Amino acid sequence: METEPYELIAMGRLGVDLYPLQTGVGLDRVETFRKFLGGSPANVAVAAARLGRRTALVSRTGADPFGCYLRRELKGFDVDDRWVTEVEAYPTPVTFCALFPPDDFPLYFYRRPQAPTWRSGRRSWTSTRSAPPGSSGRPAPACAPNPAAPPPWRRCGPAPAGR
Repeated sequence: METEPYELIAMGRLGVDLYPLQTGVGLDRVETFRKFLGGSPANVAVAAARLGRRTALVSRTGADPFGCYLRRELKGFDVDDRWVTEVEAYPTPVTFCALFPPDDFPLYFYRRPQAPTWRSGRRSWTSTRSAPPGSSGRPAPACAPNPAAPPPWRRCGPAPAGR
């Protein structure tokens, strides 16, 4: 087990995004889709990991093949998935997106009654008050990306040693 602290721990929705391979066509006429890892927190964790940051995700999936797919994808992007756990009673959320360039991309969320992230059964990370192992327990500084602003290390303080 690694002992270095995480540089980012994201928490929230993790699901499968299904994008059509045809653009400008309504979902009722799409013939083929491709699946991707989705959910804003998951995307943030993946982006940070691709930039060389040590990241983890705290989320839930269903105990189904889509949940297995998502954990495999997270590992492939070097995102620690130890806090991505299964909920037997609910399926992994699936989201369909239609593509109408340049600026229309409607989303259709399929989850019942809500995402398993918030359905946890008897024991839940949402009710746990302790910080995940490997974190300092303090919130990390957050910086909103702004191309006109100074680089993040100037907005949030010095970079960690060795960077």
